[in-house]
Amino acid sequence: LTTIVGAALMLLGIYYIVFWWSYWKVNYKGKLLTGGPYGIVRHPYYFGFLMLATGLVTIVPQVETAGLAVISWAIIISQIKTEEEGLIKQYGAKYKEYQERVRYRLIPGVY
Repeated sequence: LTTIVGAALMLLGIYYIVFWWSYWKVNYKGKLLTGGPYGIVRHPYYFGFLMLATGLVTIVPQVETAGLAVISWAIIISQIKTEEEGLIKQYGAKYKEYQERVRYRLIPGVY
């Protein structure tokens, strides 16, 4: 069961990373992106990466993979607030409106 859960999390992570990358590559022109994966969570790449790391530790429960996951979660969560402060400075009211519309930073329905 843990292998299935881990694989599902890894596949979800890979899907989100590819979804983010393909959307960003086609649509980013220096303006705030709010559609595609950004319409679900404000930091879709981080979500994908963390699902990938969490799936890996679920499949390979070793000190190294657990350390990778814990460090990844800690760094990303600690940096999101600072990153969003920069985005507010860069995009102003547009980013604040986006924050109100897309309530979750990282995990849909949770955070």
